[in-house]
Amino acid sequence: MPVHINSLSRRDFLASSTAAVLGSLVGPFALAADAARDDDRWVLLADTHIAANPEQQNRGVTMAKNLSQVVEQVAALEPRPAGIVIDGDCAFGKGEPGEYATFGELLKPIVGSGTPVHLTLGNHDHRENIRRAMSAQLPDRNILESKQVSIVRSRRANWFLLDTLHEVNASPGKIGGDQLAWLAKALDEHTDRPALIAMHHNPIFQRDQATRALVDTDELFAVLKPRQQVKAVFFGHSHHWSVSKHDGIHLVNLPPVAYVFVASDPSGWVDLQLSDAGATLKFHALDANHKAHGRVQELTWR
Repeated sequence: MPVHINSLSRRDFLASSTAAVLGSLVGPFALAADAARDDDRWVLLADTHIAANPEQQNRGVTMAKNLSQVVEQVAALEPRPAGIVIDGDCAFGKGEPGEYATFGELLKPIVGSGTPVHLTLGNHDHRENIRRAMSAQLPDRNILESKQVSIVRSRRANWFLLDTLHEVNASPGKIGGDQLAWLAKALDEHTDRPALIAMHHNPIFQRDQATRALVDTDELFAVLKPRQQVKAVFFGHSHHWSVSKHDGIHLVNLPPVAYVFVASDPSGWVDLQLSDAGATLKFHALDANHKAHGRVQELTWR
């Protein structure tokens, strides 16, 4: 079952005071033509950590204030992006209904602009709370009962949104056998354009260090590596902005919108522009004086 907030559910979104604002479509989710939108532009966020109380702080940061700043910047983009991916840990604590209600309120300016928002789940989210909140809009069938996955097709890439939530409010993440089998099959059925993977937990290739990351990283990359259409993996969780590569696949560690774990790291968001041969990443720090603000990095597909 995918989680998408899209212009089709805008009326319900604006009227709702609960997480029922999270509209759902059975994947693959396809983008309709729109002259005011750049179909190759995507906005990437992670780790918003929104509490039910919008005034709540953690590590000296008011999380709702940070997300409001990002939403204001993204809503003003011209042309609008094709979509926005929020890569997990939407909620602050345990994915309570009140957290998703506040999260939804903060996203109204983006949804009002007609830009689709696609969510993945992190370890501070709650799968069943989202499903209960969405019950009036859910389709009769789910792609996977145990995980929340979807495919978003765009002009120059297919996005595969994965669910690494293993246990609520516990740090490690896991793909799991059912999701890996689905992913392998889905990738084999979608070879027409580059595949981009979005998930919350950071992959790590030393199992003894995986207690706070993705515990089945090796199993995931056994699926990704031989499928040459897989070009990049986008993730959050570590609250650190970096770009690297493994087995020819780009690894993009998205910055948090909320607080950082290391004081010198920036919070912010990423503006992604797709091309036939790769992608351009532009980093927008919430602190415009941070040395990383405005930095551009080029990704070349394998």
